[in-house]
Amino acid sequence: MSVQTHAVRNALVYRDDVHTHRWYDAHGERVSKYLQDFIAWPVDDTSHDPTEWTNTIVEVGAGVSTADLTDLAGGALLITTAANENDGYKMQLGHASTGAGENVDLSGRFPLYCGIEFAISDATQSDVLFGVAVTDTTVLDGVTDGMYFRKVDASTALTFVTEKNSVESVTAVATLANATYVKAEFLYDVDGYVYVYINDSLVTTVANSVATFPNDELMRLTLEFLAGEAAAKTLTVRSLRMIHVR
Repeated sequence: MSVQTHAVRNALVYRDDVHTHRWYDAHGERVSKYLQDFIAWPVDDTSHDPTEWTNTIVEVGAGVSTADLTDLAGGALLITTAANENDGYKMQLGHASTGAGENVDLSGRFPLYCGIEFAISDATQSDVLFGVAVTDTTVLDGVTDGMYFRKVDASTALTFVTEKNSVESVTAVATLANATYVKAEFLYDVDGYVYVYINDSLVTTVANSVATFPNDELMRLTLEFLAGEAAAKTLTVRSLRMIHVR
């Protein structure tokens, strides 16, 4: 495999030449992007909480909930929950004092790529969400608008969700296993369709004409991980990418 260039609207996109849904980078006047392989990670000097994100940290049980770099070839983020059910980390990209930071606009055919490679210690008793959503400190508990992957506790099913005005469309896309890495990606392309991939295989396609497509709100990159029972759980993230062309 190698990297090829591809023109998308007014941008030059760098993508995988075999798995062309996978975008690595993009350049252009109206490109918004976040590319993180976790070799370095900006944090607060005192709390060590990530400073690029608006964080909601829950740690009712024993221990603390943390998000920090860990030792892994190529780099990785390790999120560890405290030991109570629903302890964990809720993160939305952008850290304004007012809580503002929404920047993803799907009101037109503005391409959006989101990709994550992750593994969870307990594929059943944990909750995880990754994608874009409106600002909300409890996204897994019920956000109003978003497009994301979601796994809830007591289930190993990973689903893909489009949601508009609190109405969801949910499609099962994978079955997760303990400590097993998964690549989960979606690409909203200029043709008006969202293509969803798991481990390089296309698993579902969603048109922007569906009633649940979130096209009337600005959103932001979102990652949330919670314990599904009274025990500490971990999420390891090898890479996290969002590229948006407006």
